[in-house]
Amino acid sequence: MRFTRTGMRVAAAAVATVAMGVIGIGNASAAQTAEGQFVFGTGGCVAVEDVQLMSDHHDYMRVIPTANPGHCLFGVFDRNGWRWLGAAGATPSSNPSQWYYDGPGQSLEACLIDTANNNTWACGPIN
Repeated sequence: MRFTRTGMRVAAAAVATVAMGVIGIGNASAAQTAEGQFVFGTGGCVAVEDVQLMSDHHDYMRVIPTANPGHCLFGVFDRNGWRWLGAAGATPSSNPSQWYYDGPGQSLEACLIDTANNNTWACGPIN
């Protein structure tokens, strides 16, 4: 097996995270956060899953529709409760959704449904 500098840095970061958690220094869960923007789509429907670390050091997630040819539904889906979040659930709007708390114990993903393609789902990564 060949190790690269990047591989060694990832391994060192993992060891440091575990050590911090064992000896109680810092917030080990913050180092495991999957922050970023992830593009996903199907059948002309395209969106971005936006995951950010907010001031309370926990993730928040929203969905940002980027392409809607008129037959797309967008929303944030709670995998634990098997339900759409928000009062209206999935929305045909092209506006970003509100931010949803995605801290410990949560399992959320930004999703869309293409109603013109047999209600095909596409989702960003579960976080």
